Amino acid sequence: MSLPRALPRLDATREALQAFLQTLLGQSLNLELGEPSSVETSQLPTLSQQHVLIWGIPAPFAIALQPDWVPLLAQAMLNESLQAGDAGSADLLSEVAAQGYGALRNALAADGVRLPEVSFSVNFPTTKASLPDALPTTFIRLPFTLHIGETRHNGFLLLPPGVAEKTSTTDAGAASRPGGATVEVRPASFKDLGPERIGNGGFKGNFELLADVELEVVVELGRRRLPLADVLRLTTGSIIELEKLVGEPLEIYANGRLIAEGEAVVIDEQFGVRITNLVTGSRQREKTLI
Repeated sequence: MSLPRALPRLDATREALQAFLQTLLGQSLNLELGEPSSVETSQLPTLSQQHVLIWGIPAPFAIALQPDWVPLLAQAMLNESLQAGDAGSADLLSEVAAQGYGALRNALAADGVRLPEVSFSVNFPTTKASLPDALPTTFIRLPFTLHIGETRHNGFLLLPPGVAEKTSTTDAGAASRPGGATVEVRPASFKDLGPERIGNGGFKGNFELLADVELEVVVELGRRRLPLADVLRLTTGSIIELEKLVGEPLEIYANGRLIAEGEAVVIDEQFGVRITNLVTGSRQREKTLI
């Protein structure tokens, strides 16, 4: 198996990380991926003398960044000047790695690839390399370059071959069928639930089986998108201005689906909501929620 084939979905990976960095840094940029190659685990101590290594734990993979990434990220997230090894720089890099990894997990999950949950450990060039236990003998090295105007920031990913092979199982499966036989694909068909409804006459048909299923009902007061740097600066007493205007109806969601609008009320010592408008009819809600 060649290295390029062992690393499918590189475009999705690049796009997800580029979008994350563009949001984080708040400026136009381009993330370029290089050609993958193999690197022996015995070479890692040498690499750690030139790069900041951010290890994923327990999954044995790493993000290697040149030290000039630290002031770039610190200025964007904290509005401070930090260098690699300064107090707070390890926490900063761990946070960035966690946020970027989360964005990548979400992007690849939509493509059928599930990445494990991990935490991160940072090793600076000025400290003695501390490598995780039970590492493979080789890694796949995937270089990348971040272009911001005329400035370049380099780094690379260290991925264990076993992880890459798992992500290519789906692609390899089609090629391994004997005789190259084709598989006919037909659109899925589902039986109509019919005219059953929930009413005064009780539960009928298929809905009777689902009547006791509990749905989470959420009333949304408002939303606001904030840069990560602003979120990190929040303290006790901070005020977040919502996008919803005074007098606009509150939105009511059931199982994540918008079903109604309403207004806030007080019931004894608890808040409540009075429905002022149903977004869909009763039958349509049944199709939407169940």
